[in-house]
Amino acid sequence: MASLKYNNYLLDSIVFLLVLLWAYTALSKLSNLNEFKLQIHYQNFSTPTAKMLLWFIPGIEISATGLLLFAKTRFSGLLLSSILMFAFTGYVGLVLVGFYDKVPCSCGGALSVLGWEAHLWFNLFFLSLSLLGTKLQITRNSN
Repeated sequence: MASLKYNNYLLDSIVFLLVLLWAYTALSKLSNLNEFKLQIHYQNFSTPTAKMLLWFIPGIEISATGLLLFAKTRFSGLLLSSILMFAFTGYVGLVLVGFYDKVPCSCGGALSVLGWEAHLWFNLFFLSLSLLGTKLQITRNSN
């Protein structure tokens, strides 16, 4: 019984941290939209793709936040968080191996001051949390 209580506490803590992450990154991008737009257009994306990503990225981060807030949609929010963190971590990994010619950080707020290696560790941490949260949510749903 104590293990179940611990797992529930751990899951709630993971969800809280992910909500903070997604809400913060989305709002920091939207609050400084011109800077985010410049960063997106500086990437190796076509203009139509850059225009779509300008709204898609903060929108999907807000969606992840919303899904995580409610018990009925939490599993979807954890899956979405895992997918997003996998994609963002993959991007940072490609930056570190020199795959891209241009590498501005289009992340928001304080995260933009991290170096690429620190950003990789940050993302790996949140990817691990997302995956662990997904596993714990499956366990919670099966009880």
